[in-house]
Amino acid sequence: MTTQRTVLIIEDEKLIIVSTQMVLEAAGFRVESATNGEDGIAKAKTQSPDLVLLDIMMPGIDGWETLTRLKKETATANIPVVIFTAREHSRGHQKSAEMGAVDYFRKPFEPDELIDLVEKHAAVKA
Repeated sequence: MTTQRTVLIIEDEKLIIVSTQMVLEAAGFRVESATNGEDGIAKAKTQSPDLVLLDIMMPGIDGWETLTRLKKETATANIPVVIFTAREHSRGHQKSAEMGAVDYFRKPFEPDELIDLVEKHAAVKA
Protein backbone atom coordinates (compact mmCIF):
# COMPACT_ATOMS: atom_id res chain seq x y z
CA MET A 1 0.00 0.00 0.00
CA THR A 2 1.29 3.43 -0.95
CA THR A 3 1.24 6.16 1.67
CA GLN A 4 -0.64 9.26 0.58
CA ARG A 5 1.82 12.07 0.01
CA THR A 6 1.22 15.50 1.51
CA VAL A 7 1.86 18.82 -0.23
CA LEU A 8 1.97 22.08 1.73
CA ILE A 9 1.06 25.16 -0.32
CA ILE A 10 2.38 28.44 1.13
CA GLU A 11 0.53 31.05 -0.90
CA ASP A 12 -1.35 34.26 -0.04
CA GLU A 13 -3.86 34.10 -2.95
CA LYS A 14 -6.85 31.99 -1.88
CA LEU A 15 -7.96 31.31 -5.47
CA ILE A 16 -4.55 29.85 -6.30
CA ILE A 17 -4.65 27.71 -3.16
CA VAL A 18 -8.10 26.36 -4.08
CA SER A 19 -7.24 25.64 -7.72
CA THR A 20 -3.93 24.00 -6.82
CA GLN A 21 -5.57 21.97 -4.07
CA MET A 22 -8.30 20.72 -6.43
CA VAL A 23 -5.74 19.55 -9.00
CA LEU A 24 -3.50 17.83 -6.46
CA GLU A 25 -6.31 16.17 -4.49
CA ALA A 26 -7.78 14.82 -7.73
CA ALA A 27 -4.34 13.28 -8.39
CA GLY A 28 -4.37 11.59 -4.97
CA PHE A 29 -2.33 13.99 -2.84
CA ARG A 30 -3.28 15.30 0.59
CA VAL A 31 -3.00 19.09 0.61
CA GLU A 32 -2.39 21.52 3.45
CA SER A 33 -2.09 25.26 3.04
CA ALA A 34 -0.85 28.41 4.73
CA THR A 35 -1.42 31.98 3.60
CA ASN A 36 1.87 33.43 4.86
CA GLY A 37 5.44 32.39 5.53
CA GLU A 38 5.23 32.27 9.32
CA ASP A 39 2.20 29.95 9.28
CA GLY A 40 3.80 27.90 6.51
CA ILE A 41 6.95 27.32 8.55
CA ALA A 42 4.86 26.30 11.57
CA LYS A 43 2.79 23.87 9.48
CA ALA A 44 5.91 22.42 7.84
CA LYS A 45 7.30 21.68 11.31
CA THR A 46 4.13 19.99 12.57
CA GLN A 47 2.88 18.34 9.35
CA SER A 48 6.23 17.27 7.85
CA PRO A 49 4.91 17.40 4.27
CA ASP A 50 6.51 15.51 1.40
CA LEU A 51 6.78 18.74 -0.63
CA VAL A 52 6.28 22.48 -0.18
CA LEU A 53 5.00 24.73 -2.98
CA LEU A 54 6.19 28.18 -1.98
CA ASP A 55 5.08 31.54 -3.38
CA ILE A 56 7.65 34.36 -3.40
CA MET A 57 5.53 37.49 -3.12
CA MET A 58 3.60 37.36 0.15
CA PRO A 59 2.83 39.82 2.95
CA GLY A 60 5.07 39.57 6.00
CA ILE A 61 8.11 37.45 5.30
CA ASP A 62 8.45 36.73 1.59
CA GLY A 63 9.12 33.36 0.00
CA TRP A 64 12.89 33.82 -0.07
CA GLU A 65 12.99 34.43 3.69
CA THR A 66 10.56 31.54 4.24
CA LEU A 67 12.81 29.25 2.19
CA THR A 68 15.86 30.37 4.16
CA ARG A 69 14.13 29.59 7.46
CA LEU A 70 12.80 26.23 6.24
CA LYS A 71 16.32 25.16 5.20
CA LYS A 72 17.85 26.29 8.53
CA GLU A 73 15.38 24.36 10.73
CA THR A 74 16.41 20.79 11.48
CA ALA A 75 12.77 19.62 11.31
CA THR A 76 12.20 21.08 7.83
CA ALA A 77 15.63 21.21 6.18
CA ASN A 78 15.12 18.03 4.16
CA ILE A 79 11.62 18.80 2.87
CA PRO A 80 11.81 19.52 -0.88
CA VAL A 81 10.66 23.05 -1.72
CA VAL A 82 9.47 24.21 -5.14
CA ILE A 83 9.31 27.95 -5.76
CA PHE A 84 5.79 28.55 -7.10
CA THR A 85 5.53 32.04 -8.56
CA ALA A 86 3.70 34.18 -11.10
CA ARG A 87 6.66 36.53 -11.53
CA GLU A 88 9.44 35.73 -13.91
CA HIS A 89 12.51 36.65 -11.95
CA SER A 90 15.57 37.02 -14.17
CA ARG A 91 17.64 35.00 -11.72
CA GLY A 92 14.75 33.12 -10.10
CA HIS A 93 15.76 29.65 -11.21
CA GLN A 94 19.38 30.14 -10.21
CA LYS A 95 18.59 31.91 -6.94
CA SER A 96 16.06 29.28 -5.89
CA ALA A 97 18.55 26.47 -6.57
CA GLU A 98 21.31 28.29 -4.69
CA MET A 99 18.97 28.71 -1.71
CA GLY A 100 18.05 25.02 -1.62
CA ALA A 101 14.82 24.78 -3.63
CA VAL A 102 14.50 21.69 -5.82
CA ASP A 103 12.64 23.46 -8.64
CA TYR A 104 11.07 26.70 -9.87
CA PHE A 105 7.53 26.57 -11.28
CA ARG A 106 5.53 29.34 -12.91
CA LYS A 107 1.87 30.22 -12.30
CA PRO A 108 -0.59 30.04 -13.96
CA PHE A 109 0.01 26.35 -14.48
CA GLU A 110 -1.24 23.49 -16.60
CA PRO A 111 -2.72 20.83 -14.28
CA ASP A 112 -0.75 17.98 -15.88
CA GLU A 113 2.51 19.91 -15.54
CA LEU A 114 1.82 20.59 -11.86
CA ILE A 115 1.03 16.93 -11.19
CA ASP A 116 4.21 15.83 -13.01
CA LEU A 117 6.27 18.32 -10.97
CA VAL A 118 4.81 17.18 -7.67
CA GLU A 119 5.18 13.49 -8.60
CA LYS A 120 8.83 14.15 -9.42
CA HIS A 121 9.70 15.86 -6.13
CA ALA A 122 7.30 14.45 -3.51
CA ALA A 123 9.12 11.25 -2.71
CA VAL A 124 7.27 8.73 -0.57
CA LYS A 125 8.82 8.52 2.89
CA ALA A 126 10.10 5.15 4.00
